[in-house]
Amino acid sequence: MTFEDSIKVPTPAKGAPRGIITAKQAEQSLARAAKAFGESRFGLLRSERRAGIISLVYGVAGRALDANGLAFELNN
Repeated sequence: MTFEDSIKVPTPAKGAPRGIITAKQAEQSLARAAKAFGESRFGLLRSERRAGIISLVYGVAGRALDANGLAFELNN
């Protein structure tokens, strides 16, 4: 079972190369995935950044991350 979600990347601050995903945005995405998976454990399978949006695919065999870890992973 998989769940797809997306996060809109904020416009970058002046002089910054790209927008930064906050822990709050990551937490909201994890909450939507948790609702979809119910009691099952899940984690991040794949993320893809394009045109101001990060597409995320969560699955039962994915890497479990908390909100801060997910935000760090998406920003690097």
